[in-house]
Amino acid sequence: MERELNEYFREITQGCYSKIEGRLQKYGIVKAQAQLLLLIKENNGCTQKDLASFVGVKYSSMSERLDKLEKNGYIERVADEDNLKFKRVYITKEGKLAAVQCKRILREIEDVLFKGFTKKDKNQFEEYLNRMIDNLNR
Repeated sequence: MERELNEYFREITQGCYSKIEGRLQKYGIVKAQAQLLLLIKENNGCTQKDLASFVGVKYSSMSERLDKLEKNGYIERVADEDNLKFKRVYITKEGKLAAVQCKRILREIEDVLFKGFTKKDKNQFEEYLNRMIDNLNR
């Protein structure tokens, strides 16, 4: 029986998530928090509202996600000097170390996925994925 394309995507996604989650456990975070931590590292000092917008979630949901990272000592939130209603989010030293490990883990999983692929194969696959995304966004 021929498989549907979405079944392949689901299997790949679930397999990646499972491997990533397993490796992130020792840092006390999950995949979504790891991605958020990397985003904060790249945009250190951005507002909580900006992060919610980047990720596409409600402000309250972002607050919950940040609570967990703050509890682990990976970030700190500081009231904005110009507008006390806004919180700026900064990565801590521990957060930077965890972000490095998160990035390493994500690269390792990507290496597993693309084992045996040539650079040309990977570029072509990326082109196909971008075309699919463009199709969905039309």
